Amino acid sequence: MTGIGVFLAGLIPAYFLACYLTFLYEGLFPFLFISLFCQIFCGVLLRFLAQGGFFSLKWREEPGSVLLLALAACLPLSAALMSLMFPGLFDRRLLFMEGGLFATFSGLAVVSMPAALWLDRRMQQIGLYRIVEASAPVRAARRNRAGLLLSLLFFSTYFIFAQSLNFPGFYTRDQYFETDISDWIARLASSQTNGILPVRAVHPAVLLFLRPIIWLLSLLLNADRLQAAFLLSAMAGAACVFIVWLIVKGRTGSTFHALLSASLLGASASHLLLSSMLETYIFSALALLAFCLLMHNDRNSLRSTVPLGVVIFGITVTNLAQACILYFLKSPRIKVVFQFLLAVVSLTLLLNILQVQLYPFTKPLYDPSNLLSEQKYGSNPFEARQWEGRLHLIARSVLLYGVVAPTPYILKEELGAAVPNFRTFKVANGELQVAGYKGFADIVAKTWIILLGAAILLFVFDLFTSPRNMTYPISLTLCMGFSFALHFLYGDDPMLYSPNWVYALVLFVSASFERGADNKWTQPVWVAFLGMMVFANLGLIRLILTVSLPSYGG
Repeated sequence: MTGIGVFLAGLIPAYFLACYLTFLYEGLFPFLFISLFCQIFCGVLLRFLAQGGFFSLKWREEPGSVLLLALAACLPLSAALMSLMFPGLFDRRLLFMEGGLFATFSGLAVVSMPAALWLDRRMQQIGLYRIVEASAPVRAARRNRAGLLLSLLFFSTYFIFAQSLNFPGFYTRDQYFETDISDWIARLASSQTNGILPVRAVHPAVLLFLRPIIWLLSLLLNADRLQAAFLLSAMAGAACVFIVWLIVKGRTGSTFHALLSASLLGASASHLLLSSMLETYIFSALALLAFCLLMHNDRNSLRSTVPLGVVIFGITVTNLAQACILYFLKSPRIKVVFQFLLAVVSLTLLLNILQVQLYPFTKPLYDPSNLLSEQKYGSNPFEARQWEGRLHLIARSVLLYGVVAPTPYILKEELGAAVPNFRTFKVANGELQVAGYKGFADIVAKTWIILLGAAILLFVFDLFTSPRNMTYPISLTLCMGFSFALHFLYGDDPMLYSPNWVYALVLFVSASFERGADNKWTQPVWVAFLGMMVFANLGLIRLILTVSLPSYGG
């Protein structure tokens, strides 16, 4: 493609980037500067990527991979179209320029195109392109360009949905599968810390990890911390997708299987919701996946594992158990795991002391009464007639709900609430009833059950035929088992916690089907299922927006 052709192609991302930035920086002169900058930047960047071979994927040799990327490309488009259907919840200025701004933006291309072409030529003359292309990060990016493109598409999807699914300015605690959206908006995005509801001790260092990053991002967004929080959450979800790509690509060498596994995670109901809604559990999933990547890369030393263990424990204390499972199965030395535990807990306690000093509304982990108070979130499922329902709920949550969105209960009068509440269960006549599937979602769920059943059979077969090679899937199974046991006894709506196990479920299924990773006969089945899953999960988001519009639409 010629330099002019690449520049014209770069006007498309430049337009949407300029739309978003001018939404934050109002005024004519900011608009002119931002438009010129975006046009030149995107034009030069695409020219560099084209010359560096970033677009030279083997499309004809891997049609399955092309289909997966095409399907993923439909996600941000669907997110934009769906959001535009709810103007009371989504500001269209985020995607479209108003009035004569588009004509002005187009006219500026007359100025920016010669500047971009001159800059491109100048960078080639001084050899800057060659220097950058030879750098380790760029070489790594070229090797993983398909995974990066997929992650970018999921990032765009999450970020668009974040604009309409968080309802800033409204109190939305516990309304959407027990998420505390309004609380976390205040905790993470507010510059003032007065009047914020306490952060429980089970999140001992989460504010130390997230608030500084949000502040740094806000410096690029005209000090808009809310948009910075949305950006960080979407980035975390996209990073989860990319890490799955890295793990599976490293294990199999198959581009299709890596794209499929990463897409299954990114398009799951759990990640579509909780990468878009502001909560902490997507960051837990990211930390756990990063730990899986460490184990995959044989980086087992305490120097590598302890810092990441502190992040895992500092975000949500119970997830340290999963890190220990992954660590012990990879390096079965009790002494080392004990040293890991001791170092992680000690360092996190120090960080917790600092968090309590900086943010007095957070509760200290070192106070036993704060951990004892968590009993109110526990449940004794063996009381009355609810144990069978609880067992059914957690089994469905771990194996089904996080991947294929159920048809939720929408409760209002039942809870004495003024606004609708979404749940995966309800209590009626003393019995716990769980959400099911209706219509097309029922077909998708049954298809997933068949695929999951096949994965379990393959796992059992491999366990008997080559047990020494099964450490990885066994560790994932134990992580899911831990989550099942924990949430059988603790927590309310398990959809809230689902990122803590969906990553393990997806990696388990991926590992079970590794031997047929490039089978041309099964690829269409997986692509078809992924498309069905995307359609079903987008249906849940549309339902949430439809039901929420009367209460929160401007």
